Amino acid sequence: MARGAVDTTEDELEDEEEVEEEERDEVKEGEAMGEAHVSNEEREKRVTESEQEPSRKYEVIGTLLEYVYPYPEEVTRIIKDTADRKVLLSELMKCGVIIYDITQDRSQVEEASWVLEAIQEILESSDDDKATKISNDENERRKRSRTKEKAKIPRYFILISTIMTWAFTKPLDPEDPDLPLTEVDYRKRRAHPNFKEHIRCERDVVIVKKNIKLKQKLKTLVICCGVTYGDEQNDLHYLFKMAWLNEPSLPIIGNGENRIPLLHVRDLVSIVSNVIKNWPTIRYIVAVEQGIASQSTIVKEISKELTTGHVKRVGLEESFLYSGINQRIYDLMTINLNIDPVHVLEKIRWHFDTPFTDNIRAIIKEYKMSRELRPIRIIVLGPPASGKTRVAHFLVEHYRLHYINVENLINDTIKNLSAEIEKRTATIANEDEPRVVNTEDDNEEEGGTLEELQQQLDEIRNNLSQNNGILDDVILNKLFLKRLWSKDCLNQGYVLDGYPKTYEQARALFEHAEEEVEEEEEKDEEEEEEEEEEEKEDRETLEDISLKASIMPELVVVLEASDNFLIERIIDLPEKEIQGTHYMEKHMIRRLKEYRERNTDDNTPLQFFDEIEIHPLIIPIENDICPDMFPTIYQCLKKLGEPRNYDLTPTEVIEAQKRADARRKAEEEASKIREERELRENKRKRERKMMEWTELLQKLQEEEEEKLCIMGQPLRHYLVQYVFPTLTKGLIEVAKLRPEDPVDFLAEYLFKENPEGKMFQPDYTETVSMILEAMKELQEDIFLRKDMLDDVTLKILNATPKLGILSSSSSLGKSTSCDICPFTTPKEPSIYEDRSEREEDYPISRESKSNSEHLNSP
Repeated sequence: MARGAVDTTEDELEDEEEVEEEERDEVKEGEAMGEAHVSNEEREKRVTESEQEPSRKYEVIGTLLEYVYPYPEEVTRIIKDTADRKVLLSELMKCGVIIYDITQDRSQVEEASWVLEAIQEILESSDDDKATKISNDENERRKRSRTKEKAKIPRYFILISTIMTWAFTKPLDPEDPDLPLTEVDYRKRRAHPNFKEHIRCERDVVIVKKNIKLKQKLKTLVICCGVTYGDEQNDLHYLFKMAWLNEPSLPIIGNGENRIPLLHVRDLVSIVSNVIKNWPTIRYIVAVEQGIASQSTIVKEISKELTTGHVKRVGLEESFLYSGINQRIYDLMTINLNIDPVHVLEKIRWHFDTPFTDNIRAIIKEYKMSRELRPIRIIVLGPPASGKTRVAHFLVEHYRLHYINVENLINDTIKNLSAEIEKRTATIANEDEPRVVNTEDDNEEEGGTLEELQQQLDEIRNNLSQNNGILDDVILNKLFLKRLWSKDCLNQGYVLDGYPKTYEQARALFEHAEEEVEEEEEKDEEEEEEEEEEEKEDRETLEDISLKASIMPELVVVLEASDNFLIERIIDLPEKEIQGTHYMEKHMIRRLKEYRERNTDDNTPLQFFDEIEIHPLIIPIENDICPDMFPTIYQCLKKLGEPRNYDLTPTEVIEAQKRADARRKAEEEASKIREERELRENKRKRERKMMEWTELLQKLQEEEEEKLCIMGQPLRHYLVQYVFPTLTKGLIEVAKLRPEDPVDFLAEYLFKENPEGKMFQPDYTETVSMILEAMKELQEDIFLRKDMLDDVTLKILNATPKLGILSSSSSLGKSTSCDICPFTTPKEPSIYEDRSEREEDYPISRESKSNSEHLNSP
């Protein structure tokens, strides 16, 4: 409160000091006011004479608000480091005209005030060497005389300020609020609370004229411009961007009845150029357009021409939820000011002679050209299974276009018509009930009346039922034209998948578009002195021509392949992907046949595009072995170039991040499921092999137990059971044949009877050997990783050393018969231990006893 009071007191004191000075200027300003009523012919004559003045050459040195902006071609040099005030001042002192724009960046207000103060200090000094010393230029020191001559030339300081310094100005006549303010009333202006610094900077610039020492050295001027638009659209850019990105509705802040002074950026450039060439005697200029429009009118016109036409009234809190609306934009869009220009009215040739709302289409065209937002329109054709849908979807995602094919178009049309009919029917039924205040303004009914919409829906459904689900070309072309002329397709573009299929369809959809483009150019050159009715008819004709020209494709892609290749491609697909689709064998052959019949040399949509000089890009795909068809897609990208679109919006960035997270999560889950499945499968295999290994281990244990039992038998029993039967047969054979070498014969006989025997491995058996070989094969699959073993396997593994079979899983591969069945061979004297006891248990004849003694003798 105290600060506001101080500001008000300062305002009053400064106003009193300026009164005397302004009285002298009011006479000249009054003359300017009177000149505002001159005829259009006189004004045009003055502007023409001003333009015919000899042009002067300028070198432009400047700074950029953001260095991501392109480097202007007309600018000689860009000062990138403005933080070093000494270097900045040195560069500014080399310039004859200094222009500061404080409308976009608040930090420029303080910098402009400092620069103005520094320049005054330098110029007030009678020592010309001081300016030379500050410039830090060795060349100027050597040319001091030349500097002195230049010092006689006045310097010019132009401040481009914002109309927000008038935001809280009271009307001239409370009883007549429509009486406009003018620049003559600039001493009465009151700034918005958020723009106090701007109005102080304006006053600093204005009062320089009172400094007698600087009267011939420094001239200053304030250009107070309205809310700027045009080309890249500046302050209104957020509305154009939202509309171009197909937002369902554009926001109107508050009730929207507030009046906003506007100014095209090219008019601002013309005003600055004019005041440099013809410096005015006044110190303050208001640069706004005639015919101030309300906020709701501005927003409605942009929405109508660039998107759906819907608007939505929002409050303070909700408005800041929109991307692009900050505090500065909010203040600009809620200003309510009725102000007219005076000085600049007849000084320049205005970019548009009519108000903003009358030139919205030209403004949108400028916006698209400046931002390089040209639509990309593509048609992808080809036989069935050629991959045209895959290519189309990639182009849609890469260039952020709109995908259109026959099936989706028909389904979406039926769905939208049904929803619109249901909505209007419900609205009519609720007309008698109290209506809630709608946030959307009333818009004209889209698509016709309720009866017309119902008629369109019935026509489509009846035609589909009569033709087995196929729509007639006449109705289908109407749907395609309506979709191609929609705002989103006109803004971004489209990818048409598989249509048109015939020459007739192509001609019906795009006929005469090429000739109509030429007619449009001829119509633009016609004189503007025709009668109003004729102008209206020409305008409607031009609109129709423009619409037809705006849907012509930029690129037609044709994928080519033989029938055998396409059929083989379908055969290679998994059965589950083609089951129940039109890629089944019987459907595929029929569709290929129909495609070849429709695309003969005399009847093909390619012929139509060749006629209108849109030559198709024909791509053979048989050599493209990549599953994703990247080589084919690359040829399309090379032909089209870089995307012509905005960067991702914050919402799209969030959605893209969500999709990436979902894709990564799905991949992680799939990988986890795959690992778990492999683990379960390996576990099942291991368990199966473990069962086999356990069975073998049990057999091995049985063999060992049997061997231990054999070792525990009395010697006589052992010999009788295992040796004597075979030996007796051998001896009988020896006795029968009586060979010359009976011992050798007996040995050969014994080997023949037991061929698997090992002479030097008395513990060897064929059964144990087979078990060991089988266990060796299983061990590599069972004991690869101990952390993968279950409790049962570990118990078995830990139990194997106790059985004397395995010391560890790794030693199993080095096992031998001795490792598997270790036992200590009884020493020879043990055969005769407890002989008496054994003889009592197993009595034998004396003859056998003597034979036994004979066998054991040395």
